[in-house]
Amino acid sequence: MIYSWAIAKATKQAPDKRRTLAFVAGGIVPDLPVYVFFFVHTFLIGSAQSDMWSMYYFDSAWTPFITLSHSLILWPLLLLFAVLMKRALIKYFAISALLHVSLDFFVHHDDAYRHFWPLTDWKFMSPLSYYDPQYFGNWVSGIDTVLIIGLLAWLSTIYTNTKARVGIAVVVLLYITAGILPYLIF
Repeated sequence: MIYSWAIAKATKQAPDKRRTLAFVAGGIVPDLPVYVFFFVHTFLIGSAQSDMWSMYYFDSAWTPFITLSHSLILWPLLLLFAVLMKRALIKYFAISALLHVSLDFFVHHDDAYRHFWPLTDWKFMSPLSYYDPQYFGNWVSGIDTVLIIGLLAWLSTIYTNTKARVGIAVVVLLYITAGILPYLIF
């Protein structure tokens, strides 16, 4: 989402909140089924986290939704539709979702998606992981955290609104607390 927000602001011709929102939404939507899955299994069903991520995530009624939301077929088709139909907001949304899914392609190992489903069940098991230390997860998440903080600092220079700047500062503090502080302590 932060990458998409920064791209929206870096490529703008004129201020356009709807365009920025389309980019931000496209950055979030591919993970929406995962968020709903997590919420339902954690707070409504009460599944054990180990069962949730080792069994249900890969083989349940959720799997097609999670898989399709990370499709390297679906998002390019939506982008093609938006271009052909001259729908700018859908185009920005699809570009952002495609960016999200493309980045995910390179940072998922054990939890890799079937990006070309239903054409094939093949998964690219990346040598990198965004979280697993066995696959450089500490480095990937550390680099991601530094990039995100840098982008948020840059975004804070674009906004003159105090509420926006305070909101960005809060997100930066959350990233520092969750992403950097553990490395310094442990």
